[in-house]
This record gives sequence, C-alpha cells and structure tokens, in this order.
Amino acid sequence: SNATETPDFSDFLKCLGKKVQLQGWDKYAGGLDTKGGSTGTHSVFNTFQGFELMFHVSTMLPLTPDDPQQVERKRHLGNDIVLIVFQEGDETPYKPVTVSSNFIRS
Repeated sequence: SNATETPDFSDFLKCLGKKVQLQGWDKYAGGLDTKGGSTGTHSVFNTFQGFELMFHVSTMLPLTPDDPQQVERKRHLGNDIVLIVFQEGDETPYKPVTVSSNFIRS
C-alpha cells in the first residue's frame, strides 16, 4: 500500500512515460476517472507504435486508510494484464503469487 514515490521510483516512472493530469484528459485513460478525480489526480501516459498506454500507478491511485484490502486500487491493478513491480533495496524478493487475479499470470 505505497502512498508516496521514492526518487528512484519517480525516475523509473519517467522511463515509462509522461506524468499527466487526469482532470480533463481527452486521450486514452485506461478506465481512470478524468472528470471527478475518484482515481487520483495524475497518472503516467505514453504512446508506442501508434498505441496509447495509460499506466495504473499504485502510488498515484488514492489510498483508502480504512480499507485494509484497498479495493479501489485492486479494481485497476488487479484487472491489468501486465503488472510491473518496482522493488528497491535489499528487501524480500517479490513473489508473483502475491497478487492473484484472473488476468495476471505468474
């Protein structure tokens, strides 16, 4: 349940695309709310070979402190076909079974 970005993670996101404001966004939004702000204020967007890509970035999706399951975040991240995990330092290695979904394959 990351709520903030580290400098290294911010640099990584810059490699993926451009940070964009969701309010009023008129290109592909990947299911993110571009009118009411229910899915945060910003995300990361890019184009590749004519395709528009909107990333669901965990730290940019709103954190609900009283929801231990973070259902709103999982609604987007859990329905993605590709999940990119950014891990810093010498923390415990990521286990693909950490995120279970009908869409994400480990």
